[in-house]
Amino acid sequence: MTVSIKDPKPEIMRLEELALLVKAGEIKLPRFQRPFVWKEPDMLKLLDSIYNGYPIGSILIWNSSQKLISERSILGLNLNIENSSYYPTNYLLDGQQRLTTLCGALFRSNTNTNNIWNIYFDLDKEEFLYPKDSNLVNLFPLNKLIKTSDFIKQCMKFDHHEKRDEYYRRAERLLNSIKDYKIAVVKIGDMTIDEVAPIFERINSTGRKLTIVDLMMAATWSDGFDLTLEIQKIRDCCKKIGFEEIQDGIILRSISASANLGINKDDIQKLRNKNSAELCYAAETARDSLVKALSFLRSRIGVYDISYIPYGFQLTHLAEYFRNCPEPDKDKLNHLVSWFWFTSVTRYFASANTGQVSKDLNLIRDYAKGKIVRLFDIVEIDITQLLYDKFNLRNATSTTFALLLNSMNPNQTFDNKSIDGGHLKYKASKFFATLAPHNELIEKLNISKIIYPYQDDFISIDQDTFTDMEKHFLNKECIRFISNNSSNEYTIERSRIIASAIESLTGCKVRYNIPDTN
Repeated sequence: MTVSIKDPKPEIMRLEELALLVKAGEIKLPRFQRPFVWKEPDMLKLLDSIYNGYPIGSILIWNSSQKLISERSILGLNLNIENSSYYPTNYLLDGQQRLTTLCGALFRSNTNTNNIWNIYFDLDKEEFLYPKDSNLVNLFPLNKLIKTSDFIKQCMKFDHHEKRDEYYRRAERLLNSIKDYKIAVVKIGDMTIDEVAPIFERINSTGRKLTIVDLMMAATWSDGFDLTLEIQKIRDCCKKIGFEEIQDGIILRSISASANLGINKDDIQKLRNKNSAELCYAAETARDSLVKALSFLRSRIGVYDISYIPYGFQLTHLAEYFRNCPEPDKDKLNHLVSWFWFTSVTRYFASANTGQVSKDLNLIRDYAKGKIVRLFDIVEIDITQLLYDKFNLRNATSTTFALLLNSMNPNQTFDNKSIDGGHLKYKASKFFATLAPHNELIEKLNISKIIYPYQDDFISIDQDTFTDMEKHFLNKECIRFISNNSSNEYTIERSRIIASAIESLTGCKVRYNIPDTN
């Protein structure tokens, strides 16, 4: 039977050998691995299992010719990956927490005395611990085990102790428990990163699924390009203009678009065919276009927090527009505003498929280049869900409704308290109160919400003191219906006011189906 190089090849290796290979960079920790997350009790439990000869599971290694970005250090422990530049090489897929614990404990620097790797073995109690006083004779530092000269010097410290012979026996047992412990190592052959991904996801103890960002961080890395670093640079630039927590996936889509590729998964994977100079240029261009897009959203829409953008595709498309047309005229900007509100209130991107995503990307490019004059047709649009969905800021409809309220930029609440704009900085339900007739149905819907950043939830109002009605999409009729507890009339009137505003913003006629509030 012919054996494929992709077939798993199990073998038995000594634990000490594996730890040395990780430290030397012969076994690499790919960047798409989760970070080291074990706590001190986890590490002590592993060492105790090894000392007592208990099973600790197997190790999975991927032998590959692909040059993927790997960790250079873990919590202060430097890995010598520069000394191992030969391919194919070994990437650790399963066993990172275990081997990292061993490497840290066995190879920590003597200067690192107060970190997580500072583990000792109590020769009296035969247990691993983090000591308060590491100078006690009965405490054996694990970083003195592997090198023979260090081991001998450490043992000489209890030469004149009354338990000398017992300490020697237990120190030797400790040494042998590490050196002689054998573990099953399964090696898989030279698969692609995409073939390995489902294997990694299956065996990963956290069930963490690799994203397209993880895969492309690994697949595009070279000496001249580090996607992880480029994404962080873009995040830093966005943060400087007030936008934090921009998602890596949105950034990656913009980089792909800036490389003149598509933004679907299959298109993004074509980034691996670009050289480092092309990738660097795409990342730099994406950074500039994202900053322009976010600045547009802040100045023309009133978005000050990234989470107020209803759909990530809106930011991607705006960035691609500004990449192709960095200095649009007033008419173009006005149309982009209309397009943003049109796609928000119609939930245009809620169910976008790959074909539609590709079509829309080409559409925004053509508009930026002057090949077409509009991004959407003037049609009648349905805003029923925008008005009458249950208010929940995790949903796009409620996010759009809240953004619509914010865009009016009211200065005062309905009881004449000042609104200083702090509610614009991040999205939270506490900044929105219920203002509607007492009705269990209406009170839960978007239509009942109003800006009130004081955490109290009011349901009544005195119209004589309310001087900023229009900026809250209210009028005196709405206030009268609230006072009379006329829920149906209130719903009709406020819906009409908001519908009129949306018609003005989009240029489209709107329709909606008013719920039965009786």
